[in-house]
Amino acid sequence: MSPLIKIENLTVAYDKVPVLENVDLEIFEKDFLGLIGPNGGGKTTLLKAILGLKKPESGKIHFSKEMSGRKKPIGYLPQVKHIDQKFPITVFDVVLSGAIMQNRQKEKSEAKDRAEALLVEMGVAGIRNKAIGELSGGQMQRVFLCRALLSKPKLLILDEPDTFVDNRFEGELYEKLRQLNKDLAIVLVSHDLGTISSYVKSIACVNTFVHYHPSNIISQEQLANYNCPIQILSHGEIPHTVLKQHNH
Repeated sequence: MSPLIKIENLTVAYDKVPVLENVDLEIFEKDFLGLIGPNGGGKTTLLKAILGLKKPESGKIHFSKEMSGRKKPIGYLPQVKHIDQKFPITVFDVVLSGAIMQNRQKEKSEAKDRAEALLVEMGVAGIRNKAIGELSGGQMQRVFLCRALLSKPKLLILDEPDTFVDNRFEGELYEKLRQLNKDLAIVLVSHDLGTISSYVKSIACVNTFVHYHPSNIISQEQLANYNCPIQILSHGEIPHTVLKQHNH
């Protein structure tokens, strides 16, 4: 089976300083890939390269025939903290902006109908006329997920979707992603390996270099071998985190 996206020997830099080096990665149909790694390790930069928002210094990103074209069938849910909440736009218009390149009248009408259906499906139809800045973190994530799904993508990319949401919605979000994964591929950036390991099918550790792990089960020893310094969170009756011992 050919991959939807094949990344070969990719290097991406800012001001000539490499953030990603020699990355090789393949994303297949109905993959559910979790991207983990430290802040500044290159996770968001990798997403930007895939989305065409950041030009690489070297290497190639190959798209399959079904992923090619002027508007690639990729849905993107950005980090909520990067959204301008003061921008004067309603919930419905935010969702509809996911179809900005659909120009024919029939396409516009179909997009409006799908936007209405998605708002109902995500449980936010009642706030369709609210300004985006009036929403809670969970509501905003629902709205931007509707936007990402509006164009019926073959790949859904989410950059830390569990930021600024409560535990209840976090569980609902991941269950929704599990359902969506039956029909499309998903790439998810997260710091919470303990949570996403119940949902993803494979993991890639991103810290300048990318180490692909073809399973959702990964140990602290493997993370150390991948040079991926993140914590593994354990869930029990009393929430707790075991931290590595410090020498200072």
